[in-house]
Amino acid sequence: MYYKTEIPVIWDTSFKHFNYKDDPIEGLQQDIWRAQGYNHDRTYGAMYGYPDDMPQWVEDVSKYLNLKNCGYVFYKMKTLDIMPIHVDHYKKYCEVFDVEYEQVYRAVIFLEDWQSGHYFEINKTAIVNWSAGDTIVWQGDVPHSASNIGTVDRYTLQITGVI
Repeated sequence: MYYKTEIPVIWDTSFKHFNYKDDPIEGLQQDIWRAQGYNHDRTYGAMYGYPDDMPQWVEDVSKYLNLKNCGYVFYKMKTLDIMPIHVDHYKKYCEVFDVEYEQVYRAVIFLEDWQSGHYFEINKTAIVNWSAGDTIVWQGDVPHSASNIGTVDRYTLQITGVI
C-alpha cells in the first residue's frame, strides 16, 4: 500500500550541484534484471547520501512526513537511466535502528516539476505530471520502478524512516 501527499517546497536547487556517485546494482538483483532483458550498460542512477553532508532542509522535510530516525539519499537520473521494478530491502536501516522491516517507511519526494520522459511507477500505477513537492510514501515491500527517457535530469529525495 502507498499514498500520495504534498509537502511545501522549502528547498533551493543546491541538490543539482552535489557530487553524485554512480551506484550500480550488483549481485542477485542485477542477475534478475538481466534475466528479464535489462542488459544495458548504463547505471541505475547516481546517489548523494550518507556519509555526505546534508542540507538542513532535509530534516525539515521529514517533519512534514512525521518520520523519525531518517536516512536521506538524493537521487539523480540522467537520460536513459532506469531502475526496473523492485522492492526495497532496508537491511542496513533495520540493523542501524534496530527495527523490523514492516516498521520502515520510504518516501520519494519529487524535487522539481515533472518533465517529459520522467516516470515513476508504484504498485502497478504510473505516476507522471507531478509537481515539485509531490511525495509518494509506502511501507514495506511495495514494488516500484523509475526511469528517465527524457532529456532533462530527474531529481528526487528519498527518505527512509519510521513513524
